[in-house]
Amino acid sequence: MTTLERADIESIEFGGHNGDITRVRGYQNYNVSDSHIKALENPTALRPWVDTEVKSKFFTDIFNDISPKRYVDFGCNLGYYVFLGSIANVDSVGIDYNLEYISVCNAIKARHKLKATFKHTNLENWHAEDDNSYDLLTVFNVIHHLYNRTEQYKNMDRLVHDFAMKSATVLFEFPTERDKKGHKWTMDTDYSQDLFESSLTNQFSMWKKIPGQTEERPYYLCNA
Repeated sequence: MTTLERADIESIEFGGHNGDITRVRGYQNYNVSDSHIKALENPTALRPWVDTEVKSKFFTDIFNDISPKRYVDFGCNLGYYVFLGSIANVDSVGIDYNLEYISVCNAIKARHKLKATFKHTNLENWHAEDDNSYDLLTVFNVIHHLYNRTEQYKNMDRLVHDFAMKSATVLFEFPTERDKKGHKWTMDTDYSQDLFESSLTNQFSMWKKIPGQTEERPYYLCNA
């Protein structure tokens, strides 16, 4: 797998093995210790969609409502949601194609003895090689990359299908074709919100759209 860009990491300040806090700053911003984790407010004018305390509260409400026994975050970045699940005593897995993210997550996991699993792979390989199923899968802000950048699906039904086969419930955060990054990476394809919603109807028994942190990055909660 070829990594197309460096991991979005500003700094990692590791705490000790006695409950001291590790401070993670980058695309995800949070503090974590052996038994606690806290998301920090960090939206900017250039990146209003990045992980914030508000987004974490939204996720936590859904997580608690579903009460998954097994949880996986695809495109896990710096691992915030995986560690959140792990600290809640849920079997939690993080997947990312960027080895730098996986290495940092494993270092945080080891420092704080957290029970989480991180896998360096992409969607096509994960779908083909991993027979595990999950109760909850999150896919935050990566569909546009998988469609025409880090992977070359260019087929929305097949892309959504590969996620639908992995979990009873999938929570997507979807950058539309009107989103700046969504447009940048998919402008020469048929990628669109209408196409995504049509694929959700084809692959799930029910789904609902939920307002996101920006108008052009809504959430979709989908059930098999």
